[in-house]
Amino acid sequence: MNLTYVGIPAPEVLEDDPWFGPAPFTEKSVALKKAIEQAEADFQLIPEYEEPQPKEPENIHEVLYQIATQNVATTLSLDPLPSLGGSENFQESWMSGVGFH
Repeated sequence: MNLTYVGIPAPEVLEDDPWFGPAPFTEKSVALKKAIEQAEADFQLIPEYEEPQPKEPENIHEVLYQIATQNVATTLSLDPLPSLGGSENFQESWMSGVGFH
């Protein structure tokens, strides 16, 4: 059995963290941060940014239901006995909570 460790290296320049407080700076991290800022200023690097994520609509469940049922008949439309109601009424003589009648 060959187990290999797969990890994520720590960033070379740490950012301040609300939990741990200000990030410690070393000579290497300060020099690297200055080099990155200079490269971005000279347009040699494109600054990293997060793409805006689309906001989920408030009625997402209704939207998904409409998508799911727009081209396919649902079990409610296929029910041969619509007057009986849902599955709670289709258990012959069994009534939930009270047993057989």
